[in-house]
Amino acid sequence: MKRTALVLAVAMVLVALGSGVAAADPVNSKKAEFFDLTCDNGQEFTVVATGGNLAHIVDTTGNIIRTSDTVTATDPVTGEVLFSETHTNKGNRDGLDDDLITCSTELGTYFVPELGQEVTVVGTLVGFLTPRGQ
Repeated sequence: MKRTALVLAVAMVLVALGSGVAAADPVNSKKAEFFDLTCDNGQEFTVVATGGNLAHIVDTTGNIIRTSDTVTATDPVTGEVLFSETHTNKGNRDGLDDDLITCSTELGTYFVPELGQEVTVVGTLVGFLTPRGQ
């Protein structure tokens, strides 16, 4: 039961994090969710997500196309990992290895009644930038 509740809570976060552009100007969408991402290549982005598989980079015409994401919930006091789940998008990834970046964002600290404690949720995504080579 505890795992089911945590999976549902984390799934809601995944939908927002792994989502993409549903309209020409996603920044003004009623469903817009904004995230600050820090990436392993030293870049930082603010992205807006509204549904789908990509995230629009704010103030640019670029996107981050997600190839996989991981949501990790940890105990904010001890740092113990309480839950971690990875999802991978299907599709052809031939030739993408050199272009992939890993970005992460802290999604917040939430009380999970089934666990009887707070958890800190971090989202990590692996993907590539469009237009390619950014």
